[in-house]
Amino acid sequence: MREYLSPIPEAILRSPRWWVALSGGADSVALLHALVAYRETATAPAIHAIHVNHGLHADASNWVALCQRHADNLGVPLQVAHCNIELSGHGLESDARTERYAAFEAVLKTGEVLFTAHHADDMVETVMLRLLRGAGPRGLSGIPRQRLCGDGLIFRPLLDTPGETLRSAVEAAGLDYVTDPSNLQTEQDRNYLRQVVLPTIAERWPGYRETVRRAADLQALTQKRLSTLPLKRTQTAVGEPAVEVDPTQDPAVLAAEIHQWLGELRFDAPDQRRLLEFARQVLTAAADRIPELVWNSACLRAWDGMVISVPVSLSSRTSLSLPDEVAVGESMEGPWGNLNWEMSDGAYGLLAGTTLSCIPCQQLPTLTPLDRPSKPSKKWLQELRIPPWWRVHLPVLARDSVPVWLFSAGPLQGIESSGAKAEEAGLRPIWRLFNAV
Repeated sequence: MREYLSPIPEAILRSPRWWVALSGGADSVALLHALVAYRETATAPAIHAIHVNHGLHADASNWVALCQRHADNLGVPLQVAHCNIELSGHGLESDARTERYAAFEAVLKTGEVLFTAHHADDMVETVMLRLLRGAGPRGLSGIPRQRLCGDGLIFRPLLDTPGETLRSAVEAAGLDYVTDPSNLQTEQDRNYLRQVVLPTIAERWPGYRETVRRAADLQALTQKRLSTLPLKRTQTAVGEPAVEVDPTQDPAVLAAEIHQWLGELRFDAPDQRRLLEFARQVLTAAADRIPELVWNSACLRAWDGMVISVPVSLSSRTSLSLPDEVAVGESMEGPWGNLNWEMSDGAYGLLAGTTLSCIPCQQLPTLTPLDRPSKPSKKWLQELRIPPWWRVHLPVLARDSVPVWLFSAGPLQGIESSGAKAEEAGLRPIWRLFNAV
């Protein structure tokens, strides 16, 4: 079956370890056997397999056992990842995919490669579904041959081979494989396309796979060209990615730029009508208005001459539960984000080991940054260009109820009585809010 593998780049061959995503289906079984056969005649890294048990089917444990038999017969270590899928409202298939790729990211170490068994039919189905959903060049370029995944890389060597070819090869070799009965149901869009639409297309255009693949390649070239066009990328004071807006632009041009930028962020774009309307609002809204576009798991807001990617949780969350206390020098993580520390590097810092209380900025009517005048907190946050949706969440560190540090602004006047200067090896907090920014 190794003859179905596309050429493997030199960089992939130099990887410290290969992983195979082994579902137990014919495609992944063929991939595992093909890679093991490849390694027998060529210099290649050690192969491990990972099976993700979503726990959604009554035969899930039997699928695990089948994967284990294949792995044992080939002398390949198998790791089984068990998922606990929590429904998000985006559909069970989407939630399962999210958990699956989270499991992949968890095992991939720096430079390691995960092989997945996506094949030519998967490519066609993906392009067709995205076409029917109104995707642009990025979506219509289909499934990429390789992409980053956590600290490693995903590589798909079977994209040129039809699924039926792989199944026939597995059956000819007498290898067992899983048939997921849910794939035969046509309620899901992909299954309907696979079971009903594409067989009809094949009767009229038997070479449709290659045609769709050529079209996808052309769209990939178009997207590559678009990605080189200039965008004024920037970020907000709290680190949210953003693009600057030219107020003289036509809404259609701004919508196209936002679409390009969303592709860089790996967000599926909203439909063109909504995106165009959002662009129009961005260009025409009064200064005190904040146009917003929310879809799926993404949120865009326009503010201060920028279109900003906002953590979607902020579109509905009204309060942030900050930790009550922090110890200077000790890293922390929670639903509010994560806190780390670095040397103060020539400026005021905080003494390691000091215990500080954490106060939401909204509880302080005034603030006094070091060597600056005291002003209402709202005024200072405006001058610091803190987006309005973050202002109530910003943490202020205090000692004995005296504020000593404001996130983004730095030391406050109170640090003179409770902080450390640079020569005393002071530390400064690096606070990443919500883990999503």
